[in-house]
Amino acid sequence: MPDRRRKDWNLRLAVGFVLLILAMLLTWRGWLSGLDNTIYDGFLRHMETPVSDRVIIVAIDAKSLSVLGRWPFPRSYHADLLRHISAGNPAVIALDINFAEPDLQRPEDDERLVQAVQDSGKVVLPVVLEQFGAALEQSESLPIPALHQVAAALGHVDTELDADGIARSAFLKAGLERPRWPALSLAMAQVAGDWPAGKPLPKSGETPVYTETAANVWRRHHQVLIPFPAGESIAEVSYVDAMKAEVPASRFRDKYVLVGATATGLGDTIPTPISAQGRPVAGVEFNAYVLNALLQDRLIAPVSRNLQYIFNAVLIVLMVLLYRPRGWSYVYWIIALFVVVLVADYLLLSVAGYWYPPAAMLLSIVLFFLIANAHKLKKLLQVLFEERQLSQTALTAIGEAVVHLDEKGRIRKLNPVAEKLSGLTAENARGKPADEVFPLVFLNNGRRFSLMKYLQREQPLYDHMLALKNKQNEQYQVHLALSTVPGLDGNKQTTVMVLTDVSKEHALAGAIAHRETHNILTDLPNQDLIVKDLELALRRAALNSRQVAVVYFDIDDFSKINEVRGIDLGNQLLQAVAYKLHGLLGGRVEIGHIGGDEFLLILEQQKIDRPIKEMVDLVFTLFARPLHVEDQEMRISVTLGVSVYPDHGDNPELLIGRASTAMHRGKEQGGGQIAYYVPGMQDQANRILEIESLLHRALETDHFEIFYQPIVQASSLQIVGVEVLARLRDVNGKYVRPDEFIPVAERMGLIAEMGFQQLYKACVQLEQWRKSGFVLRLSYNCSPRQMDTPDLLERIERILKMTGFDPASLDFEITENLLLTNDQRMEAMLSRIRAMGIGITIDDFGTGYSAMNYLTRFHFNRLKIDKSFVSNLSTRSGSRAITSAIVNMAHDLDMQVVAEGVETAEQYELMLSQGCDEMQGYYLGRPMSAEKLQAYLVAHAGRIRLP
Repeated sequence: MPDRRRKDWNLRLAVGFVLLILAMLLTWRGWLSGLDNTIYDGFLRHMETPVSDRVIIVAIDAKSLSVLGRWPFPRSYHADLLRHISAGNPAVIALDINFAEPDLQRPEDDERLVQAVQDSGKVVLPVVLEQFGAALEQSESLPIPALHQVAAALGHVDTELDADGIARSAFLKAGLERPRWPALSLAMAQVAGDWPAGKPLPKSGETPVYTETAANVWRRHHQVLIPFPAGESIAEVSYVDAMKAEVPASRFRDKYVLVGATATGLGDTIPTPISAQGRPVAGVEFNAYVLNALLQDRLIAPVSRNLQYIFNAVLIVLMVLLYRPRGWSYVYWIIALFVVVLVADYLLLSVAGYWYPPAAMLLSIVLFFLIANAHKLKKLLQVLFEERQLSQTALTAIGEAVVHLDEKGRIRKLNPVAEKLSGLTAENARGKPADEVFPLVFLNNGRRFSLMKYLQREQPLYDHMLALKNKQNEQYQVHLALSTVPGLDGNKQTTVMVLTDVSKEHALAGAIAHRETHNILTDLPNQDLIVKDLELALRRAALNSRQVAVVYFDIDDFSKINEVRGIDLGNQLLQAVAYKLHGLLGGRVEIGHIGGDEFLLILEQQKIDRPIKEMVDLVFTLFARPLHVEDQEMRISVTLGVSVYPDHGDNPELLIGRASTAMHRGKEQGGGQIAYYVPGMQDQANRILEIESLLHRALETDHFEIFYQPIVQASSLQIVGVEVLARLRDVNGKYVRPDEFIPVAERMGLIAEMGFQQLYKACVQLEQWRKSGFVLRLSYNCSPRQMDTPDLLERIERILKMTGFDPASLDFEITENLLLTNDQRMEAMLSRIRAMGIGITIDDFGTGYSAMNYLTRFHFNRLKIDKSFVSNLSTRSGSRAITSAIVNMAHDLDMQVVAEGVETAEQYELMLSQGCDEMQGYYLGRPMSAEKLQAYLVAHAGRIRLP
């Protein structure tokens, strides 16, 4: 009996010693890390980790790309987004976007972003680890200095994948040479005040203590495991909705806001233990999960290796003590111990927040169980096989193609998505080179991508956007990510290749790019693209000593077509013009639609089969025949402006500008012609530009000068009214002629605003004169453009209320031609003006095209005889008959008659003899400033003193 017990003890000690050494070896070398990860992932999916309502993601998603265009967005968008979010008073904002390089094309966008970050005072920016060169040298990618200076804090976004290509942990500290940067989530908590500077960091596993720096080494410190929520997701809003304020700013009050890319292909996609529930998370989502756990103090600390040795030793001793070579009770105890280890490990993880890798201990239990129960080997092998299958679950459910490669680039295994992309089954693909199964080429040049060069470190570690054509000739646009981890023997390595199908996103990006470079209506190249085409044409012409003609093409009176026939028909006309140009000239001539009804043609001498002048004539004659629009024929006339390289310039801006100048000169001469640029045209164009600048400055600073020309009662010479006239000075203080600046103001659409300023000043002035005893009528010229202003009457009424001017003392002067635009609308407008008590005068009568019935339909108060009739009174007897007839007709219609342009005593006497009621002109008084007219009124008691 003692011998048997001694043998039993010897067996126990031998088995225990072997298992203890085995457990220590397994723990030290990490040979069972895959099984530990599987157990950890299974536990994690059953833990109830809540999602904090204080964390919210502003996602750069597919919707944002389709609305805002290609990535990267202009930094002004980020500035607008920050201002909207900051208005809601969030706790902190993190921009998970790399701003390592300045925006050289739009430096003002950088300034706007810096100002927005500074104004917020709560913005955290990322530090990115970058690898470059054949030796994979490392560097810290920091925000540009201006952003670095104003950011509230910086935080690293480094993520490390485990050997199976899944991220489970994060490092709260990291940095090059020394771990000086907090993780992005920790930096956010520190800025928000939820993790003060003096507060100790959360518990973590065994972490090295660095006593000295090391060049080109990325140091990681304070490792923690992340309890990813298995059911819920972090709250998320679309970037474009937040930027355009469709998400109220109050949504971000006291929130931790993370801004980053979630759209496929824009940034990192990180497989996690919860990826089996959906797609891998984006980098910004990964940081949000770290932050979620940090704020709730739920980060998990891995148990140190020394503690694992102790735990394993204690459990093995317990097994040795429980060992019984006979009977079934031992079996139950071993099974119970197996369950106890798992349950205790789960409770340690879910309650205390510590992770103890149990695989080594579980294997020890299993081996002990096998020794005592060899007959149950078959059953145990089946259980182990089922456990092993768990490690495949994540790869099967992930939406990306995941391929495991050996050190020579041969395929070990691949998931179902990878089978679909390759066109081969896993069995057929296994053992074949990845370059053969996945023939990848670069999108920009069609060159083959060599995986072997990457494995041999002949190429830097970058993510790539590539094209794939599989065995079934199916084509995909894919995003390739590669990650290499050491093999179990320390020498061999395993490469995890992840392919993301971004074909739809690539097609969307192409459609967006086309939309950005082509006119939406005609699908012709827009101004940006046609200018680039012209640059290329000029380079070719310079190499071959050939000419290039730029034709600026415009439809005559297109605005009238829109007004009379409607915008829809105008759009169809533009499409018909584009179709005709492209149908007859496409292939030989570059055609661009640069806006409105303006087209730009590039005629390269080396592409066309005739002289440039003949080609220009051909373009002009294309429109001699009518166009078919809306099942009807429309005839149009066009004006072409032409400049030629190298005679008229050697760069696109100069040639286009001079072709435009020639076209506008052709317009001024009546249109419907070809106008070639000649020297001197630019002077007039420069004069127009100068006047445009003067008009803008005068409107912005309210510096239009107002002159007043007296209107005199013919019989008494009493000044009964004034016509208000605008005057404009140039930079030298000289007056610009009205016939120069008025047409420019009309064309620019500034005449209405100019008129409102003019009316306001005149009402103020005449109200002052009224208080001084001089009651005058104000004659105000209302331009056609001003009559089209939607809020014309509201603005007039507001001016009258602000100035206190009596509407009965105001007279609107309109021309005959204005009545032709839309008589029904004009009749309604004039009725409303009369209802306000304002008088209406028909100006320049006798020069327009209106029928006489307008005089009876519109009920004018006054009729102004055009000065062309008055000036001919003394030389043409016919003019006297016309003026006499006009005066009698007007009186019969109960209208007063005003003669303008009275410049001689003879003209005054003749008009007086014909019964004219009122007159104005240089003979009776020139236009003068308010000061001069006031002095005249006082000096002559409000009467005109004839020369």
